[in-house]
Amino acid sequence: MSKANQSVADRSLLSLTWPIFIDLFFIFMINVTDAWFLSQISDTAAASVGAILPILGIAFALYSTLHQGGSSVASQRIGAGDFHKLATTYGVLFIILFIGGLLLTALMCIFAPTFATWMGLSDDMAIMASIYLSTIGMGTWILALRFAAAAVLTSQGKTNWNMWSTLVMTIVNIVFNYLLVDGKFGFPALGVKGVALASVTAWAVSLCFTLVIIKKHLKFKISLPNNWLKFKNNSAPILKIAMPSVLEPMSWQFTQILMTVMIVTMGEIALATRIYSFNLLFTAVLYGFAVSAGVQIKVAHYIGAKRFDDAHQQLMQGLKLGLVGAMIFVFTLLAFSEQLFAIFTDNTDIWAMGKMILWVAILGEFGRSFNLIVGASLRASGDARYVSIVGFSIMWFVAMPLAWALGLHFAYGLVGIWLAMSIDECIRGFFSFNRWQTGKWRTKGVYMDEVPVHEPSINERIDCQEANEGYDIINHESQSNKK
Repeated sequence: MSKANQSVADRSLLSLTWPIFIDLFFIFMINVTDAWFLSQISDTAAASVGAILPILGIAFALYSTLHQGGSSVASQRIGAGDFHKLATTYGVLFIILFIGGLLLTALMCIFAPTFATWMGLSDDMAIMASIYLSTIGMGTWILALRFAAAAVLTSQGKTNWNMWSTLVMTIVNIVFNYLLVDGKFGFPALGVKGVALASVTAWAVSLCFTLVIIKKHLKFKISLPNNWLKFKNNSAPILKIAMPSVLEPMSWQFTQILMTVMIVTMGEIALATRIYSFNLLFTAVLYGFAVSAGVQIKVAHYIGAKRFDDAHQQLMQGLKLGLVGAMIFVFTLLAFSEQLFAIFTDNTDIWAMGKMILWVAILGEFGRSFNLIVGASLRASGDARYVSIVGFSIMWFVAMPLAWALGLHFAYGLVGIWLAMSIDECIRGFFSFNRWQTGKWRTKGVYMDEVPVHEPSINERIDCQEANEGYDIINHESQSNKK
């Protein structure tokens, strides 16, 4: 293994995780910024866009899963020292994400009004949601390519550059929100559409920045396959991880859509509380994502190098870090809940309901830490199918019925639905951790099908030594005769 590869595998978890956390924090700031600008239009605008966001979340789930699949395969190739296929792996990932991005762009632009109706929205709320989704849908293919570019940096351990790219994206998003929502400095006042256009512009600038870093500064090679067979062979290991993996986040997004439909029936206050509460809790969520991403990078490198014990120790260390951090974030949010909710609204009913959500979130974020960190490690190892099947089953056959029962049937409202989601996270986390403990993930890596190097026995070593000595004697006699 080269020194560069070794340095990625043996770097501290913190050195990989803190740039990812800052990266995700900037993404969080984009969400908060959008929510704030929407709330300045009206609580109705914030609620409308919040209701349609699970549709956009489907795109994020698909792109994120392909990003994880591509970066995991690339990391295993680096860990195994297989640089010959690395550049083509990157190129194939760009093609897959570009195709997926174009398909989702077409769906969002064409069916935006239909999606708004499906979410139970009507009148002004449906109009605003439709405008937002159709506008931001035009740029989802740009977001897809940005995920591909980010995967290149992630697999190489250059998470700090993803952080800077997202900082650029955050700044651009804030500037264009300011210019386009109310119409500053001669720009048109576009309202909800301006928020969507600000996001698309920010994605485009961030993509350009990342590509310049990859090609001009770091000089990583990206090679597009020149024939179908090469594309098929190099896409197979990515899709082997990504296709089963996409089932879980897609299921989560669809269950969120159905739960949002339930929340819509509870009224505008419940819907707005959901949006504001999730924005606040995203700090804890992004911390869990950051730790899981850092662990995933190291675990994939270790598995590529077949250092399985190191991979296990890394997961356990990451779990401890993730659990402690998540609890610190949630209790901090509870301590300052009223001040934080006041950023978005002056409605005290939303403050009160939001605080109850944060109490329930203690259970949810505890389970989410296991679910995110262990699940990411299982996917990094190639054991994605188990995680997806278990996640799909629990979300649809436990979380959804429980959300209906607690939220609607027993009339606990938004708090009941949040409790159902929290229980879902805990159950999935338990199953993932139990799967890891069985050790079956050790047989799932990209290079596990290769014929292992045979370790000679003691007798074989003696025979080999005797043969070498015999060869030396014959060779020496031959040289003497020539003299």
